Amino acid sequence: MTEEISVSYSLDSGTKNTFADKRAAETSAEPLVAFADCELIPIDAQMVLVINRENGNQQLVSTRVVEALKTCVTFQTLTEHASRLCDTAPGFSGQQINVRNTLQQLFESGLLLQADTIKARLLEERPESLAETRVFIITCDRPDQLSRLLESMLRTKDLTSYESLWVIDDSKLAENREANAAHVDQFNTTSAATMEYFGEAEQAAQLNQLLSSFPEHEEGIRFLIDPARWEGKPTYGRARTLALLKSVGRRLIVLDDDVLCQAVRPAVPEEDFFVGSNGHREASFFSDRESLLAAAALHEESPLALHREYLGRRLGNTITSLCSGVFPDDALQGANAAMSNVWTADSKILVTQCGSWGDPGTGNAHWIMNLSEHSVSRLLTANRGMAAAVEDRNVWLGAPRPTIMKIAFMSQMTGLDNTELLPPYFTAFRGEDLLFASVVEALHPKGAVLECGFAVPHLPEQRTRKTLKDPIANAGSVALFAGYLTNNIDYTDANSAEDRMLMIAADLRRLASKSDNDLLLDYRREVAMGHARMLSTISKQKSRMSDFDSANWQGYLDRARSEMQGALQRRWGPEDIDGVPANMPVEEILAGFRSMLNGFAAGLEAWPALRQHVAL
Repeated sequence: MTEEISVSYSLDSGTKNTFADKRAAETSAEPLVAFADCELIPIDAQMVLVINRENGNQQLVSTRVVEALKTCVTFQTLTEHASRLCDTAPGFSGQQINVRNTLQQLFESGLLLQADTIKARLLEERPESLAETRVFIITCDRPDQLSRLLESMLRTKDLTSYESLWVIDDSKLAENREANAAHVDQFNTTSAATMEYFGEAEQAAQLNQLLSSFPEHEEGIRFLIDPARWEGKPTYGRARTLALLKSVGRRLIVLDDDVLCQAVRPAVPEEDFFVGSNGHREASFFSDRESLLAAAALHEESPLALHREYLGRRLGNTITSLCSGVFPDDALQGANAAMSNVWTADSKILVTQCGSWGDPGTGNAHWIMNLSEHSVSRLLTANRGMAAAVEDRNVWLGAPRPTIMKIAFMSQMTGLDNTELLPPYFTAFRGEDLLFASVVEALHPKGAVLECGFAVPHLPEQRTRKTLKDPIANAGSVALFAGYLTNNIDYTDANSAEDRMLMIAADLRRLASKSDNDLLLDYRREVAMGHARMLSTISKQKSRMSDFDSANWQGYLDRARSEMQGALQRRWGPEDIDGVPANMPVEEILAGFRSMLNGFAAGLEAWPALRQHVAL
């Protein structure tokens, strides 16, 4: 196999860190605080009553100060908060001492949330038992890539420690299904662990059995797993839903067919662990495929074992293990305070994910907009220039150390704790991973996600080249509902996960019942909110332009800002969505929307019964 990674040595990213450490020595002794979990009750135009939900403390605070505090949502020191407010908040320029003193008074009054409060709550270890793990490969019309992955799995020493191994084949072409089945048979002749092939015949039997057992749920069952319901459309979520059905009550690890079963250490590793978001992901860029493969430093453990180590564990046990019982002072630096405050030591790691070594798997080239200043520096000093570094897709993209987060995102190898009620995936189109992550968050608001500190080689076949010249603004997709859902999660709701799932289904049906005009307005609002978030991201990148001497980066950001400003003034419609046939009437598109909303709602309504049935 020409692309098997066989050479491992330490990696120098090629760019030394030229930026000041955000946790500078003069502020390191200060506690990390944020303004979070407070009720705000307007009294009049000048004053607001602030009540801290955590400790019950309350105080009258001027409206002007409260508006500034609303931006202090991440854990920083008082000095860092004051400095940022003086740089960004209207009317505070040049008043750093006064702003710092005001924040100190609020801190002493108990109105600010301390990171130490969360650390004390989370650092707790208790005995736990973990369910068995099944491993699933999902594949669709890529028999050569499946063969390569299976060959790499034969080099994995611990395959017999997993309860079972599966290939779920969603291939549309009969010749590819035949080739995939043959590859599984060949694997089983030499592997110590047997792999099950779950192909067209097996899936049809599963579908018919469920339809026979639950005729009242026919609409939902067909929406989720019937290939005839989606003929001619890309069913990216269908195989994942089948994997969930075949693993109820267990943990599962799902592999895309275009990866290798190898774990690669981060290109720029960091110590300890971090609590944050996907914004903490870093990237390094390689000049070609050969240098990418040669630079990989392999982990001694398999990626399956690394996923399994923490999947389904209590958060308290996970943190204790990651930090050997000593919670690092900076682990919560920059973390969203309100989201971090949701967790308890009994919160579970519901999803594990990892980075990519090779193709980052992103839908376009504009993912670089979210890079940190360190990764931007590596991008701008890449050997063949900025455009080639992004468009050739020879990249490491991942967390430099284990990172605990609230909401998952794309990963070519994903662990799922299916002992809890996890939702089905939306069956077709891109964005199914984002919607799944949002529904998981809505069902389990105290749950956690672990981004593991390693990557897997992701080496897909040649894809349509995505360039930096492609449009940045878009008309949205399935992911629009993901944004809507996460923006409306009630973190104080104590209903069960099943009740929450039924409420999501009811909300889908409510949306489907709206008039054309109201549905269009909802659509346009979500598109506009997405464009506004992107404009904010661009503005943050532009605020760091002084750190870089790059006309290309400057020009790219200027163009991005101009395009986003134009997008916010444009009247977007569903006819602008990629893949919608030209000249299709808007009424017909909206009818399709309603069909999908009602179909997914039916699938969610059926899902608890289907899970219970297959688990018997």
